[in-house]
Amino acid sequence: MTLVVAVTGPESIWLLADRRLSAKGRPPKDDARKVMFLETTDGVAILGYAGLGATARGTEPADWMSAVLRGRNLPLEPSLGALADAMKRQFPRHMVRMAGGNGPAHSVVVPAFLGDKPMLYTIDLVFARDRKSYRFRYTHHINDKPPRTVRLGLGGSGGQYLTRDTRWIRSLLRLVKVHDRSRVSPQAVADHLANLNNEVHLNVNSVGPRCIVAWRYRKGSVLKAGGGHQFYNGKIRDAGSPMLPTIGRGTDIAALAAVFMSGWTRMFEERLAGQPAKEPDKDEVNAELARLPDKPDEDLR
Repeated sequence: MTLVVAVTGPESIWLLADRRLSAKGRPPKDDARKVMFLETTDGVAILGYAGLGATARGTEPADWMSAVLRGRNLPLEPSLGALADAMKRQFPRHMVRMAGGNGPAHSVVVPAFLGDKPMLYTIDLVFARDRKSYRFRYTHHINDKPPRTVRLGLGGSGGQYLTRDTRWIRSLLRLVKVHDRSRVSPQAVADHLANLNNEVHLNVNSVGPRCIVAWRYRKGSVLKAGGGHQFYNGKIRDAGSPMLPTIGRGTDIAALAAVFMSGWTRMFEERLAGQPAKEPDKDEVNAELARLPDKPDEDLR
């Protein structure tokens, strides 16, 4: 399992996910990327998940979700609906082989802004203990009185641990509120969430010490920033935080960035080696861009 924590605020949305991958008979790995970004015609969202960390062939759901949404220039909720439909078709055959005595479960937790309104969605697939049937749900979570979006979402075994003592919730929500009033930096909120992940790791074996904290802002926010993300090792910020899977209005932003970055990285390495640095060849770059897939691919391999 894993830990996912999602928070919605008036100006910002946040998601914490640990990086542990566990497989029966193998030592755990702490290099997963259980987070992706989605920007649509009417909103922005962060998707994190708990459950299936990777298929037997090593495909991570974050990369699969990006492939499913690639080429679909849809509004936010139809995008999530398309992802939910694909998950219902593709995930059962992979989940039924997951280790554990209980019924396997996979949950995608999605804090978002739909226009300027904070939202919280989940997509859940839960097998019965005998693994012969499962329940599926895609829903928007709201409080009844008064009707408003739920501020906090949890997932995974780490989320279950956090429900035992909820005193941490007030300080987290207060910090996000203070941040949304421009009184503390986003790094302060990210550090707080990383500390929370580390605390859970020390008490839950299935939650790793390494984690990712991601955040995005409401369009037109007073904070005037798009957002960011930070990788952590325990409580310490990693020196590098590589790009995460990102779909912007149907375009695979991460794939485009990788093409451009490869050329500039080569130039940098040549300069470090004392060699003449050649600028990336435009024809080669265009050829690489032309080879990038631009259609949805729902096959979870």
